[in-house]
Amino acid sequence: MVQTSLKQIALSSVRIVLVAPAGPLNVGSVARVMKNFGLSQLVLVAPQCDPQGEEAMQMAVHAKDLLHQAQQVQTIPEALFGCEQAIAPQPVKGDSMPP
Repeated sequence: MVQTSLKQIALSSVRIVLVAPAGPLNVGSVARVMKNFGLSQLVLVAPQCDPQGEEAMQMAVHAKDLLHQAQQVQTIPEALFGCEQAIAPQPVKGDSMPP
């Protein structure tokens, strides 16, 4: 029981930041995965789609609340304000990447 509480506390401090998301289906899918793993802080930097539109909500399934609560900001520094550590994956050029 104590271990679960510590895990919940740790997960509550994780923030997922999407930079200029263009597809509402992707935004909804991210919200759904976040909810499945117990994450709740979604920040969208200059979204290029409607994160609360029908497609996003449809993909979010049980995580519509995360889309409603998502913070929208214009810059990455705003999204990372207050973070102690940031991890940023980037695409790796490969067979599926255009030249």
